[in-house]
Order: sequence, then C-alpha cells, then structure tokens
Amino acid sequence: MSRLNCFIPGKEIEGIEEDFRSAQKIEQYRLGKAAIYIPEGFRWNYIPLQAITKADESFRVISGGHCIPIREKRPELDLVTESGTFHLQLEKEKSMRIVLDAIS
Repeated sequence: MSRLNCFIPGKEIEGIEEDFRSAQKIEQYRLGKAAIYIPEGFRWNYIPLQAITKADESFRVISGGHCIPIREKRPELDLVTESGTFHLQLEKEKSMRIVLDAIS
C-alpha cells in the first residue's frame, strides 16, 4: 500500500494505515474512525475528522443535453478545516448523511 498523505499539515495521525484498512467505503471515498480518505490516482489522501471544524451540505447541478436541456442536482459536502475547504462530490443523498453523522 502506498503512503497516506495528510491534507492538514501538523495533524498527521499515528497508525493511520490500520484505520484506512478498516474504513467503510462510501462511493469513491473511505470513512474511518479517525479520518476521511480521498483518492488521488493510486494514492490516498486523508483529512482527520478532528480537524474538520464545519461540514456544510451543498449541491452541484449537472447540465447535459443540447436539444433538451437536462439538469440534475447532486449532493456535495464542503468540509471546512484550518487549511481550507475540501469538497466531496457524491452521487447519493444517503452517502452525504453517513459522512455528516460520522463528523458530528
């Protein structure tokens, strides 16, 4: 397994590999007891749950079609930390609820 990279400098977690192995898969992300994991190619980055100061529900609108315009609303989570805001783009409302429950 490749090295896990922490998005928040100075908030690295000891033994994070074990948390990653036991993490629950939520769409393309993974949710552990200590962190949320975000894929980047063949690598994984993580945000410690303790470093998240605020989680806001958001939505993105996907437009498609040329003759008949189609607009689809998809859930998104904005995770606010001291290092900035991270956006988790999700497909299902249920996935957003699972992540929000774990953070609070």
